[in-house]
Amino acid sequence: MKVQVLMSTYNGEKYIKTQLDSILAQDYEEIDLLIRDDGSTDSTREILSAYAKKYSSITWYSGKNIGVQKSFFDLILKANLERDYYAFADQDDKWLPGKISRAVSILKDYSKSMPVLYCSDKVIVDEELQPIKVTVSRVMKKTSFGNALVQDMCTGCTAVMNKKLLDIMRVRIPEFTIMHDWWFYLTATCFGEVYYDKESYILYRQHGSNTSGAMINKNNLFRYRLQQLFKPRGEIYYQASNFLTVFGNNDLSSNNQDIDLPKISIENMKLIKDLLKSRQKFLYRIKLTLTSKLYRQKVLDNIILKFIILIGKL
Repeated sequence: MKVQVLMSTYNGEKYIKTQLDSILAQDYEEIDLLIRDDGSTDSTREILSAYAKKYSSITWYSGKNIGVQKSFFDLILKANLERDYYAFADQDDKWLPGKISRAVSILKDYSKSMPVLYCSDKVIVDEELQPIKVTVSRVMKKTSFGNALVQDMCTGCTAVMNKKLLDIMRVRIPEFTIMHDWWFYLTATCFGEVYYDKESYILYRQHGSNTSGAMINKNNLFRYRLQQLFKPRGEIYYQASNFLTVFGNNDLSSNNQDIDLPKISIENMKLIKDLLKSRQKFLYRIKLTLTSKLYRQKVLDNIILKFIILIGKL
């Protein structure tokens, strides 16, 4: 089973060697890397060039600065379609040696015709790779489309997907999504399966230049939730609307005419339409707060979610 690692880089000279070395040190042999540099202005491209010359398993290309989401979607479009699985990597973490072999051991038990996403927990570390005591979102309930509509439980740097899911992702690239890994989670829960591994195989580095994933400690967790409660809303609504645009009409043109768009199930279609109607109709807001199919993983987060729905700020 062959695995391609997709990595986006941007001004990552400080940590990228550690990350590349950890990927090259995986105990799984059939791995190659495809890297897109998102317009770095430091020595990142020189580092990538040196590694590519030394290791035939590394291929990289550069492009204009389009941001991390679009950069990863560009990698998805350029991925080698002869691979079995696709892993996603940030530039500043460190993978433990068994990260890929663990993911493959899980994914190989699923049918190739089933879209499957593997993701895992993570050890959050500081700049020197020392563990930090933080509050981490963990899967406490079952992963589902109803959860994915309102919460992202897949951290992109832990994600590994099979080719069937990648094929679906390539059909049409969304015009808007909150984050690329959230789109992975939405798509997998809608059309296939998600395996969430509660063990960690990655050191998830936190530092001043992180694109995403800022740590939240126990002391400021409540303050963080209050800030989230009163910040401008609408992203979840627009992401759901975009998901319906991409997958709700099988007659839409796609990037790959050989891949059929999957159909959203009746149950999932009803849930997403109810969510969209809740923006305009108070009765649908009440309906959403009463359903158990739309939820976040933790009790307090669920209470906040229902309040946000009621005031029309989803």
